[in-house]
Amino acid sequence: MRPGPAGQSWLRLWVGCIATSATIAVARTGEAPPAAAGPSAHWRFDAASGNVLPDTSGHGHDATFFSTKQDVPRWTEGIHGRAVVLSGEMEEGFEVEDSTALNMTGPFTVMAWIKPSRRNAAFEVACMKGDKSGDPPWPGWRLRFFWARAVFEVGTPEGDQPQVRSPEWSVMPGYWNHVAATWDGTNLRLYVNAAEKAVAPFAGTVAPQDPRRPLVLGNYLGRRNAYAFDGALDEIRVYDHCLTPGEILAAATGLDLSP
Repeated sequence: MRPGPAGQSWLRLWVGCIATSATIAVARTGEAPPAAAGPSAHWRFDAASGNVLPDTSGHGHDATFFSTKQDVPRWTEGIHGRAVVLSGEMEEGFEVEDSTALNMTGPFTVMAWIKPSRRNAAFEVACMKGDKSGDPPWPGWRLRFFWARAVFEVGTPEGDQPQVRSPEWSVMPGYWNHVAATWDGTNLRLYVNAAEKAVAPFAGTVAPQDPRRPLVLGNYLGRRNAYAFDGALDEIRVYDHCLTPGEILAAATGLDLSP
């Protein structure tokens, strides 16, 4: 299932804009942006069947849908075929139970296409980390939408919670935005629509979450009514290495745009 005419027109315009920047970069360096290396997990929502969301990377990290009101997800036109529509009121999302390999402690990347419903809220995109509760440390990692910006946060063995935030209004509610977060062992970075928006130093260690706790897509690791995503999600990916800006551009735009 491909995007309809309106979705294709918008995406072609967006791709055209950032492709112009990529062309300038190629002219300066003489090198084209490389294709992204394979992800550790890739959830393409148009591949879902019933309440199961397959991991199309081939690594077996399938996710299962949950909701307080319905058994199967609702769908809308996405960036690549279907996208899932999640309701915060219904406390919906997906869980990846066997997520040990996604419990990143070394450099990694997480990205998604997101279409938040409103500005004045905090929604989880992909989450293995909770808020402060009990004694430190508070391990894991999380990528979230927070009041029209993206936030990327990790927990350390020392109980610190380094994070990086994109500028306010950098992620527009009601529109599709591509958000990507990376850690290279030295810095946390956030990209919005393949453009770097924020960087913060972090050369410590990411503390692994309890392997019995799942990776959650579109909802929170703890209470499901806390930061449940309200809006649409598409193309969530996790990589076990830090992607370059060119690789993020390639991953964000490497879609089927043929008529």
